[in-house]
Amino acid sequence: MTKYTTTIYNFVATEYDHKFCWHLHKTYYKNAGKLLDVGCGKGTHLNIFTSIGYDVWGLDMRKETNNNHIKICDIEKDKFPYKSNTFDYIFSKSLLEHIHRPDNCLKEMYRVLKPGGVIIIMMPDWKSQMSHFWDDYSHYHPYTAKSLKDALNIFNFKDSVCEYFYQLPFMWKHPRLGLIVTKIVSICPHSWKWKTKDMRNGKDRKLIRFSKERMLIGVATK
Repeated sequence: MTKYTTTIYNFVATEYDHKFCWHLHKTYYKNAGKLLDVGCGKGTHLNIFTSIGYDVWGLDMRKETNNNHIKICDIEKDKFPYKSNTFDYIFSKSLLEHIHRPDNCLKEMYRVLKPGGVIIIMMPDWKSQMSHFWDDYSHYHPYTAKSLKDALNIFNFKDSVCEYFYQLPFMWKHPRLGLIVTKIVSICPHSWKWKTKDMRNGKDRKLIRFSKERMLIGVATK
């Protein structure tokens, strides 16, 4: 997996990521506190949450940065290297779909979250991304809104809500108008998402792509 970030997930932070983290802060977390980013990768969101004022720690299965706030463990099998009831918030994006069995991860997320703490879990929505979900060979587990909500409930999280999430900032400000726009745009042919015929290397048209490809966002408390 040493070349994963350059072959499949060559992620570079953009203005969108800053807007995204601020949106989560204002909409779900409300106040800065101690946050654990599970599956933090290079630490992009970790760094942005830190700039907002959070005390952020990261956890991943391999080290991709020298950030001392990131620890390594086998998320699928090992106990997280933190005491119970440590974090006010947990954030995890695009992780669970890469895990064969999410049981240990969800159990440990619950353990290290403080009572009353908020967890946010995000992943691709299977129903809108099934045509290319398996293009990433490291994907193991597709999720629907129902299966994500059930997972949160099974592992004792409370007040769980699972919704579709569009990676388009105008949708967050004007959800009703945005939903109309995305429904119209999503009718465009699949091939229109890309500016070249080479889908892997070509730049995408984000409005078309993210109108078609929804994410799931599950929010719950302990």
